[in-house]
Amino acid sequence: MFLLLLLFLLASLTFAGQGIVAKVGDRVITKGEFNSLFSFYWKEMLHFSPKRPTFEDRKRFLFRYIKGLIVEDLAPDMGIRVDDGEVLRRLRSWGRRNPDPRLVMFARMELLLERIERRLVRETSVSDGEIEAYYILNKREFYYPNQVKLLRVVADSRDKAYRVYKALRSGGNVPRREGIVVGRERWYSLQALPKRVKRRLYPYRVGVVSRPIKLETGYLILKITDKRKSGVMPLSEVKEKVKRKLLRIKRQEVLREWFKEALKSYRLEVYLKNL
Repeated sequence: MFLLLLLFLLASLTFAGQGIVAKVGDRVITKGEFNSLFSFYWKEMLHFSPKRPTFEDRKRFLFRYIKGLIVEDLAPDMGIRVDDGEVLRRLRSWGRRNPDPRLVMFARMELLLERIERRLVRETSVSDGEIEAYYILNKREFYYPNQVKLLRVVADSRDKAYRVYKALRSGGNVPRREGIVVGRERWYSLQALPKRVKRRLYPYRVGVVSRPIKLETGYLILKITDKRKSGVMPLSEVKEKVKRKLLRIKRQEVLREWFKEALKSYRLEVYLKNL
């Protein structure tokens, strides 16, 4: 009789364990709750990602959700709150007018985490010495191949496109009229340009203007305004980029350390086999 009772209890515990994905303190995340949230996230937040979710995708989402729950729990003790108006503004910025409650929760978690991060990292800075050291040690990161700087113009008709083409060929400015959009000049690697674009820009001299290229949205005209041979970008040109990267790394480290300490206050149990 005792043996039968023991087997029954073990079976019950096993069945219950299969329905739980994680425990965060007293908070239990059931498999049903997780599946509902993950399915919503995969379809709505990732805009119907075409790939099939993997175990790693599910695991990453679980830890992200656990982090959000802990942030929600700790934020009030830090004097950090987010009101409904802020959540609605964030949702509108995502293009959502009548959001699902799950989306409201994700938006609130994101805003709280941003507030906590701002408080933790406000004293974080990067010195010129750190920037220079990173540049010297990672020069390969700033290597560039042969490049051309292109002015991009899109016209909505063939007639307008050829007017732009003639104006640029003669050294004039792009005519300002409806249906003509002038983009910002940008550097492009010659190797990365599509073949039909490279053919139109040959022999890649400054001043070369491509004949109009038919696109689905109109006609594209390109002009080479500058060029440079392969080399390493000077520090002056990449300083701000390096600074932003180092600040991001430092801030991530500060947040990681804060979260590691925060976790010590919680009894965390994760049942990955139930994902």
